[in-house]
Amino acid sequence: MATTRERLSRYRDIAWFLAKYGRTDFLTDAGIETAVDEPRPDVAANADALARDLESLGPTFIKLGQLLSTRADLLPRPYIEALARLQDDIVPFPYEDVERIVQEELGIRVSKAFAEFDRVPAAAASLGQVHRAVLRDGREVAVKVQRPGIREQVLKDLDALDEVARLMDRFTGARRNLDAVRVLDEYRRSLLAEVDYRQEAEHLLTIRHDLREFEQILVPLPIDDYTSSRVLTMDFVARTKITAISGVARTEVDGDVLADG
Repeated sequence: MATTRERLSRYRDIAWFLAKYGRTDFLTDAGIETAVDEPRPDVAANADALARDLESLGPTFIKLGQLLSTRADLLPRPYIEALARLQDDIVPFPYEDVERIVQEELGIRVSKAFAEFDRVPAAAASLGQVHRAVLRDGREVAVKVQRPGIREQVLKDLDALDEVARLMDRFTGARRNLDAVRVLDEYRRSLLAEVDYRQEAEHLLTIRHDLREFEQILVPLPIDDYTSSRVLTMDFVARTKITAISGVARTEVDGDVLADG
């Protein structure tokens, strides 16, 4: 009974989201508007509200917002700018959960596995957060820890979205421009791969090998004994995000060298 109530509550949340944004610019232009006949609000204000509402719906939808923030070919600039906040401005989860998950996954307490482990995360995202740490041998590492219960929540959300997508394809004009079920299937595969950090570790090894001849590109190596499906430990690389570099600083960067690399 509790599961049924939880599912109905999630359907209600998604229905509310579609009702609120079903006639806004970004959905209308994509051809996936709902049957709700609402006036189109100011684009910038609506974009900010969209980012907030996606965040309130949880990690599955935050991730969707992150993906949309990279699609300047689909969305107007106000939406891109508002959704970009979801890339790295997410509230972290408590350190007590970090300690518990690391011990469950690695079979050893944080204090035993690491000589140092920063309690405050260096970054927090929709699916996990990263802590700087130092191994017992002195190697500086980044430890990515998955949010508690995230895989279970993602699976429930994807099931709910799947039913909504089928209804959209059946009862709206969405399929003229967008096959919602097909898009969701691709999103499902991508998202489920991201909640298994072992796949990410394999990708790091593959990319490191493929780019070994390019000295300008540094790919961190994963630490096998400290990596599981919910914990990923890799070399710590202290760098500045390119979007955080000022215009003046960019003029000092040798772009030709980076492009060749």
